[in-house]
Amino acid sequence: MMPFVSKSQQRFMFSQHPEIAEEFASHTKNFKSLPEHVRKNPKGEHKMKKEHEKKEHHKKEHEHKAKHEMHKHHKEMAKHHVKELKHHIKMVKYHAKKSHKK
Repeated sequence: MMPFVSKSQQRFMFSQHPEIAEEFASHTKNFKSLPEHVRKNPKGEHKMKKEHEKKEHHKKEHEHKAKHEMHKHHKEMAKHHVKELKHHIKMVKYHAKKSHKK
């Protein structure tokens, strides 16, 4: 079990969950030193959240860039294939004309 982290938590637990509050109380060393309230978003967690968001944004940027590069690559390959097909058609026509002349 864990100790109480604030006086407001202690009041709430004793009013709503007295059995659990007794266990918390046995693990709490000094009730007088408890703060009235604990901040919901301490600076450290806020910083971690921002770092996480930054990493997620960076990850999305990389995914977008990778998709864009792949799309660019596919376009280039499609152009290359079209060029090859035109060349093959040209060669087929050339050989067809050559074979008819004989």
